[in-house]
Amino acid sequence: MRNYRSETYSKARSQGRKLMRNRVKICISAFFYYSGLVKLLRWWIQRSGRYLIILYYHRADGGNLRSQWLYLRRHYRILPLEAALEELYTPNKKRSQRKDRRTLLALTFDDGYYDNYTHAFALASDLQVPITIFLIPGYIDCHTSFWWADRLICLAQVDQVSFEEHTYHLDRREESKALAQIIDDRVCNTASVTDREKLLIAICDVLAVPSSTISQEEPAPLLTWAQVQEMEKSGWVSFGAHTVHHPDLECLTNPVEVKREVGECRKMLEQKLEHAVDLFAYPYGRIGDYGLCAVKQSGYKWAVTILPGFNTHRSDPHLLHRMNADADRHLSVVAAETAGVWNFFTRIKRIVGFSFAFCIAHALC
Repeated sequence: MRNYRSETYSKARSQGRKLMRNRVKICISAFFYYSGLVKLLRWWIQRSGRYLIILYYHRADGGNLRSQWLYLRRHYRILPLEAALEELYTPNKKRSQRKDRRTLLALTFDDGYYDNYTHAFALASDLQVPITIFLIPGYIDCHTSFWWADRLICLAQVDQVSFEEHTYHLDRREESKALAQIIDDRVCNTASVTDREKLLIAICDVLAVPSSTISQEEPAPLLTWAQVQEMEKSGWVSFGAHTVHHPDLECLTNPVEVKREVGECRKMLEQKLEHAVDLFAYPYGRIGDYGLCAVKQSGYKWAVTILPGFNTHRSDPHLLHRMNADADRHLSVVAAETAGVWNFFTRIKRIVGFSFAFCIAHALC
């Protein structure tokens, strides 16, 4: 119990620091936004060459999504991801006649949650902004899988459980949250999809979650095929692949299973959508030892990570950068990040550091 209290205290401190960092980031971003630095950087990026900014979301039910997209639509040229990539890698000669020189930007969503239909799709149609959603076909229209830890804990029929030599009281919020985090970590780091499913079954037994409850309850709210087809017909939503079962490719030790997760996902989506699927997103943004090879062998033209940064025509098409976005994120933060404020100051820091080191070396000589 002493170790558990220490772990809980450490996590509470970590959450406190994270909250403080977020508040500081909002204040700094607001200063950059209202001082005109964001506008200046947008102009500089636009003038300095061809760039593509890719943002990624998961959930869409946050309160700031509309204000974010209105801002982005005004200052960037938003295209479907595949169309934006085709243009990025097109030679300059074929693009010389284009009048709109705003920086390219694409909006993406990972996992295909239900609120991508109720919120993101509705907003995309209203604002006429294209979006791309990366799907997990193995869990679409499935009523027994893709359970997250906090949902399982809510269905628990016991007040306390022993898990990995610790006892957790589920009626205590901090202990319940700590257990959910530990379960999430264990599930994400299993070596195969089969091991993950076995672990989830074992966790259900520990929590005394009845199988009848699982079969009757909705899983984590994901899209249905009918909703996917409706969105695609609208012309405002396109789709990419996100593996069959959303494993962490970095943790899978069998290259055959990695290839199956990556390749079968494409086949399943192409069968349902009745057209080629050339976009892939690495689950958790991690590639592992076999992910890149599996993506190339499966025939995907493009693949996105969650490594931050801008993309150019020199970027590896299978290791594209994306910036994290959140529907609850303050507009000033989104504006600063898409303009590359943090990258700008990182470069300045490197230049200053290099200049300082050069001066010292010159003095010593």
